[in-house]
Amino acid sequence: MKIRNFTFFLVLITMVSCKFAKDSPAQVFNTVGLNTNKIPFSFERVFKEFRQHKINGTLQLPTEDGKHMKKATCVEVVKFAYANTFKEDIKRIKNLNPTKEAEPIIKAGIELFEYADEIQNEDFMMIAKMIDEGKSDEEIDLAAKQLDDTKGIILDEKHSKMMDLLLPYADANGVEYRKF
Repeated sequence: MKIRNFTFFLVLITMVSCKFAKDSPAQVFNTVGLNTNKIPFSFERVFKEFRQHKINGTLQLPTEDGKHMKKATCVEVVKFAYANTFKEDIKRIKNLNPTKEAEPIIKAGIELFEYADEIQNEDFMMIAKMIDEGKSDEEIDLAAKQLDDTKGIILDEKHSKMMDLLLPYADANGVEYRKF
């Protein structure tokens, strides 16, 4: 009985001590900053590529067994490729245990990724449906441009806000990175 209680005590200490361990600046940078590379910054370009794949007959998805590719609609590809793009990133950011200094970065990162997720789950689906319905290039380009000119601008502002917090934090804490 004593051994069991002792083991439980060690497990409890380990669980509690992990909760108090703060994530390193490098972990914060990698989890929040590097994943922003997944966010498209030109919706017009994304949808031109989709249209080109549809025209070429190369709009495809893996089969259920993952061994082959099958033709797909634009909506199916968007659901497959984009519907869950940021869900795991948001979860990882929310699971960080930041220092007080990193808390504003985490908050800005969550706002950025949740907004990008909203765009991909709502607006991407709307434009993908337009492509599948055979709407004209002009209509699709206009919808994508409007997305760039409205939500795209807000997305850029959220990205800038997060990077304006993240890069000085990384510099102050010796995190090495390169800008491209």
